Amino acid sequence: SLPRNWIPFNILCEKCRRLTTAKPVLYEYPHIEYTCECGYEGEIDIRKNVSGKLPWRIDWPARWKMLGVTFEPFGKDHAAAGSSWDTGKVIAKKVFDYPPPHYVVYEFIQLKGKGAMHSSKGTAISAEEMLNMTPPEVLRFMIMKNKPSKHIDFDPGLGLLDLVDEYDEEERVYFGVEEEKRGMKDLRRTYELSQPHEIPEKLPVQVPYRHLATVVQITDEWEKIKSILRRTRQIPEVLDEEDEKRLKRRVKHVIYWLHSFAPDRVKFEVQKKLPPVTLSSEQKKLLSVLKDVLASVDWQAEEIHNAFYDAAEKVNMGSKTAFQTMYKLLLGQNHGPRLGYFLSTFDREFILKRIEEAIK
Repeated sequence: SLPRNWIPFNILCEKCRRLTTAKPVLYEYPHIEYTCECGYEGEIDIRKNVSGKLPWRIDWPARWKMLGVTFEPFGKDHAAAGSSWDTGKVIAKKVFDYPPPHYVVYEFIQLKGKGAMHSSKGTAISAEEMLNMTPPEVLRFMIMKNKPSKHIDFDPGLGLLDLVDEYDEEERVYFGVEEEKRGMKDLRRTYELSQPHEIPEKLPVQVPYRHLATVVQITDEWEKIKSILRRTRQIPEVLDEEDEKRLKRRVKHVIYWLHSFAPDRVKFEVQKKLPPVTLSSEQKKLLSVLKDVLASVDWQAEEIHNAFYDAAEKVNMGSKTAFQTMYKLLLGQNHGPRLGYFLSTFDREFILKRIEEAIK
């Protein structure tokens, strides 16, 4: 049963600014006289946006009518018996004389390892936060590639890097740069529906999040970032306007991710000077060999990576110890990004100078 003087409108009290405590006293379109639990008495004009709002169960079908909605996806909680979908479709027909839209019911997006999101328990990530760490087309892709009946585990940590890699791969396949792999079902339509705007005319510039997460921790200057990406052959010498905008957005997303959700093990700080480090005679032998090899090797990730393996083998040192030696010289810690790509982001002379300082 509804209370006396009930109207299908939640009044926003002009004094306390709450939506749930004001009660109507007299209604004569378009004005409502009301009293509030805070003690305030007033009058509003419902034609003004700041006056209040429709209750959810009425607001939803009203939006279908106002916006001409013909298809509405919604979470399974809205589809339960007696839920807002059940009442909404009746209100749409009988009150607004509008046919209920076609619909699809979907499962929830969960936080990987923590289950359903609950803001009260601190296990929720807002849509705004998601869009701060990755572009909308990637989030839409995450949803489109899954069946609606299956819940989605969203991993804001390292899983985000895999999600972006997967999107980039399907984008390359869509534009014919790579061949379609087994399991890529309905690829073209999935990619098209993932786009919030028009489909790009050509393959957009792609720089993996993993690489950008390394580069932006080396420098935060835009021109230097582009210089590193050119040197490592991640981008062409000249970017068109759209690709430059896209790359800037991706850099911005990666920086937000690093500050907000990245695990500590992917974070680092390049030491401006050689950090205090004690090297064994074997490590100094390794560095001497590396200094000669790195002086002439093609300054690309794979070649640098192979040079480290070869140098470690020459001095009978395990590759893990060899890698740790270099991380200590640059970061002051035993771990860091993939070493080949990491070193390729620096000028060759910087690396050779750091090695020479360590050997002395």
